[in-house]
Amino acid sequence: MDGIATGKKPPWIVVSLSENGREHTEGLATTNHLATLDVRVVSTSETSIGVICDKLTSALDGASPGGGVGSLVPDIDSGVYASELIDPDTSVPFLMRVLTWRTGWPA
Repeated sequence: MDGIATGKKPPWIVVSLSENGREHTEGLATTNHLATLDVRVVSTSETSIGVICDKLTSALDGASPGGGVGSLVPDIDSGVYASELIDPDTSVPFLMRVLTWRTGWPA
């Protein structure tokens, strides 16, 4: 599942969930699916990105999505950096920060 940013002006929050591994028994039967939840926050200011990311980490760290999916375990925080996206009005790069959580579910 990949999110797509919409709207004419940031902030944009783009969410993607991807299965990136599986755990197996010695007989190669899958026992668990492993996944990563990535949330990209794009804006013109470091402050607005910080506010959004603080709210996201408070809401998602340790959250249990249900349906057999394991709790969200905080993994990576990229910190704020200049993205490859350029503001067409100013020709200045938009700022971005990526938060990542690990999770999984039984096969």
